[in-house]
Amino acid sequence: MPSLIPHANSSGMTGPATFVSDTSWQVYNADPALGAATSLGLAQFVCLTSSIPSTCPAGATIYGHSTGGWTSDLSSIPAAHWIWAPNINGTTTPAEFNQFFFSKTFQLNGTQPIGFISISADDLAELRVNGHIVGSIGSISDYSTATQAQAFLTTFNLTPFLTAGTNILTVRAENGPFGICCPSNYAGNPAGVVFGGFFVVPSIEVNPSRGPIGTKVSVYGSGIPSAQVEVTFDDAFLGVASLTNGTSTFTFNVPDAQPGLHLVKASDPFSKISAVANFTVTRIDTLAINVDVGTLYFPADTATIYTLATLSGAPLNATTLQLQLTLMRPDGSNVTLTTTFVGGGLFKSAYTVPTTGPVGTYAVVAKAHVANVQDSSALTTFEVKPTWLSAQAPALTTTAVALTGALAVGAVVWKRGIYRSKLD
Repeated sequence: MPSLIPHANSSGMTGPATFVSDTSWQVYNADPALGAATSLGLAQFVCLTSSIPSTCPAGATIYGHSTGGWTSDLSSIPAAHWIWAPNINGTTTPAEFNQFFFSKTFQLNGTQPIGFISISADDLAELRVNGHIVGSIGSISDYSTATQAQAFLTTFNLTPFLTAGTNILTVRAENGPFGICCPSNYAGNPAGVVFGGFFVVPSIEVNPSRGPIGTKVSVYGSGIPSAQVEVTFDDAFLGVASLTNGTSTFTFNVPDAQPGLHLVKASDPFSKISAVANFTVTRIDTLAINVDVGTLYFPADTATIYTLATLSGAPLNATTLQLQLTLMRPDGSNVTLTTTFVGGGLFKSAYTVPTTGPVGTYAVVAKAHVANVQDSSALTTFEVKPTWLSAQAPALTTTAVALTGALAVGAVVWKRGIYRSKLD
């Protein structure tokens, strides 16, 4: 998410960066954005009297000008106070035509930063961003214009002059030849400037920032000054975000897209102010398992079962895969088989068929699980048949009985002389 961090005599902060006229502003004899400029020190608070303006801060320099002035309503910038150059008081002379440059540097990381400032001055103030003149209020030649400048706040849009990165905001203030003049001191011809404003970088955050097609994504946006913020995915319109307390929210499911980097954008269709965030579409991993076993076994045989597990074609191991094999016997009973990892995605299990069977069809059911992937299962079967001897046992028994009976009959017949010859 793009960051917004003020630099140079201001503490780091995130979100909108507000600024006001206070004693943290450096004072120069020229615009530092345009080249060489000598620092005169930090600005000081100034007041006409201890009670004018009513918000006169403790420790401010009191000019001693008792005829009133500086009536601007500062309720929209409550932390701002009137300031002027250092080392000046009510007795300093001359006061007329003195000009000073109040400057501060801001680091606006991101794209399309937005900024506004409200300002009042006695007698003239000119706003500059990165050396470019934004606008001015007041006058050093027209008393009426100068009077209006200290009685009302005027707001300027700094946005067209801001760039991503370093920005130098400078207020050039100058005192005119009004009041008790000339020459004059600051008690008779006071001077000051008061201002406040903010910078914000339009930004959005997506959560999560990666996932396959169909992933549910939440979009959080800020810094886009619009009641209608449109959200797009690779410039394909998704919908209009909901706006609450300056923060826009939107939820969507990742549409069909190739794996790789894609852009989610929130924008104001009227001002064209926008912010983008990256989303990485990942492939849909497929878990596949194959189970292999012999086709025919006899009681007391050992059936060896092999299971091959892959994730999108890549072999798995026992660390990432949860594998369960269940053997279902012909009599309806079942047993859980122990698996041993062989390597290359291959697992081995063994089952010794009891000598008592049962005979019939055995089924092996394999179930596999990998985190964040759909489970997979597989089925295979094998037959258990009786051995040849056990299968032929009834017939062999019958034959043996028949032979025994035949021999007995023959013996009886022989004994009775039926088969005796004449020689006998």
